[in-house]
Amino acid sequence: MNIHPIFVHFPIALLTLYAIFEIIQNRKLREQFYFFYVKAVLVITGTISSFLALQTGELAEELRDRSFQDLIELHSTFANISVWIFSILGIIYLILWIEKSGILNNLFSKQINLQKIWNIIIMYAMKINNSFLIKIIALIGLMAITITGGLGGVIVYGPNVDPFASFIYNLFF
Repeated sequence: MNIHPIFVHFPIALLTLYAIFEIIQNRKLREQFYFFYVKAVLVITGTISSFLALQTGELAEELRDRSFQDLIELHSTFANISVWIFSILGIIYLILWIEKSGILNNLFSKQINLQKIWNIIIMYAMKINNSFLIKIIALIGLMAITITGGLGGVIVYGPNVDPFASFIYNLFF
């Protein structure tokens, strides 16, 4: 039984919404204190659930006909790229969330070396989050997840199911 479709749509929705929020930022939203947490929940939850989608995809791969092997491998490659890109973003948001919460302040108060390492990690996470780089990474992640979804649609419904899936299929085959 193929359970991959059950697990794949949840991370697609969360990570696509996160990427749109990251790329197209509205000034009013950006000024709201909760907007950081909305994006953090979307990217962290989406990333965690994407690992389930990857695992069920590996199981589904064993159920498919070998005539689709090249297409399935390409779909799998873009799925892995998507997961790792969003994992980087999710880790950045998790680090910043932990820092905002102050949870580690008491733990590191007596460990000077750990505090120095944590400060370096925070500095880089903040630099990435406050720069144009995070938008570029989110855009690349959105492109990767879109290609992954298009190739998944081709695997299930064929290359002529819609113009978008056909376009993505024709890019590679």
